Amino acid sequence: MSQNSPSFDDSGSSFENYEFTFESYLNDSSRIEADYEVLQIVLDGRNYLAPFSKESPPKKVLDIATGTGRWAIEMGDEFPQAEITGTDLSPIQPTCVPPNVTFYVEDNTEEWDYTPDFDYIHTRVTFACWSDMPDEIIRQAYAHLRPGGWFEAQETFSNIEYEDSDNPEEVAARSSNAFVRWVDEVKQLGGAVARPFDDACKLKEWLEEAGFVDVQERVYKIPLSGWPLEERTKRLGELWRANIEAGLGAFSYALFNRVQDRSLEEIEVSLPSLTTREDRHR
Repeated sequence: MSQNSPSFDDSGSSFENYEFTFESYLNDSSRIEADYEVLQIVLDGRNYLAPFSKESPPKKVLDIATGTGRWAIEMGDEFPQAEITGTDLSPIQPTCVPPNVTFYVEDNTEEWDYTPDFDYIHTRVTFACWSDMPDEIIRQAYAHLRPGGWFEAQETFSNIEYEDSDNPEEVAARSSNAFVRWVDEVKQLGGAVARPFDDACKLKEWLEEAGFVDVQERVYKIPLSGWPLEERTKRLGELWRANIEAGLGAFSYALFNRVQDRSLEEIEVSLPSLTTREDRHR
């Protein structure tokens, strides 16, 4: 057993090392920073897609599940006259921040008590954070925006596609790929513990059902390794693969043990085929 592996009691069913639970991974600063770097590349250096500018800035911004607070801090620097509020369950944000940025420890799944006058409410990469995103987040965001305000969610969806998928035999072989199977199983188990991984593909429908208008959806493809030749896309794939591999253990140890009662040994046996998988055009 490696030093960084979680330990189990004699029944093989409970964690003794909180560091490697799924919740801890979601709140890990390095993971959050890696997500930020990936989105910076995807969005060409922008922090938002809402129609704000120096000439038309937001006045009051709420960043839900702010994590390390980097996004909120950069928004505070870009819009120094705006009031930026970041909330998270974990107090991992820095204390030296722009004067217009404030962080609070909040559970946003509970009823909000903010004044309903935000120009912009933002969240990103919160997969598996919410058991009921339409009710816990979207409904409350709608109620706390001023008329004409914007809600933006930048989320990921693990739908694996291949660039060269015309060969039926190759497609069939890839469908049995260990990593593809792992992703499918994690999504299934996430739903079993009320932490769905596929919220991103439902966001547009949920927003419209909540009453939002002019709902726009933009889908970006992210390579799962550094196979692209173009430098920007290659870097994106390298970052995303490293981020996923860093989370393989956390996802597996938490979900496979909690839901399926797999032993530590069974879980670890399944990981090498994921971490040593062949780079392919996906």
